[in-house]
Amino acid sequence: MSESVRQESRGGVGREALLAAAMEPTAEWLESVFGAGSLWRPAEDALPARLEDEESRRFLTEVGFPSVHLDFIDFNSTALAQDGPWSEDPDELFGNRYPDDDSPPKSYAYGMGDSMGYSLMLLGDTGSITLYDPNGWDHAAGYAGHVIDSLPLLAGVLGLLASYEDRLVGDDETDREAALREVRELIDRIEPVEDCRFWEEIFEWLGDQ
Repeated sequence: MSESVRQESRGGVGREALLAAAMEPTAEWLESVFGAGSLWRPAEDALPARLEDEESRRFLTEVGFPSVHLDFIDFNSTALAQDGPWSEDPDELFGNRYPDDDSPPKSYAYGMGDSMGYSLMLLGDTGSITLYDPNGWDHAAGYAGHVIDSLPLLAGVLGLLASYEDRLVGDDETDREAALREVRELIDRIEPVEDCRFWEEIFEWLGDQ
């Protein structure tokens, strides 16, 4: 992470700049946070054919999505760079199919990374991100809630969290608590944190560090 990104996470003006960057993430900003070469940026013909959402397709080919391991939030998307996303019928994942329903999938969902024992699934028809709980797939409990409205915003929020990593895991307890409040407030301006199972568990995890 660049020194300028570290410094931005410490000042009021910097926080607004970080928020603006996270809401419209560019390849340059994401690589300033995660490092050069950290983005999975497939060619158009390498994208899954059933990824129908145009915003997601454009973002992946023009900007790219972080293929990284962020230990401090237990997030891992490193498989993207090697294998691309795994895919599945969301009705199958989320328990919306009857056992004898052999009709073709209406759409597909794509795994964009794992965290806290869940998978973050990009819905191919809408572009939104939904949480999949693999412990519930065989008893209609795979759906674990909405995470965020789009793939670019997910990348942006991951960038926000990574920008605060040094403070969130630092030795200064007072600064850790301040950083936790700040980054939660910023994310809440992008996507409500309260009542979102994923974000609540992320912040509970960080608060216990």
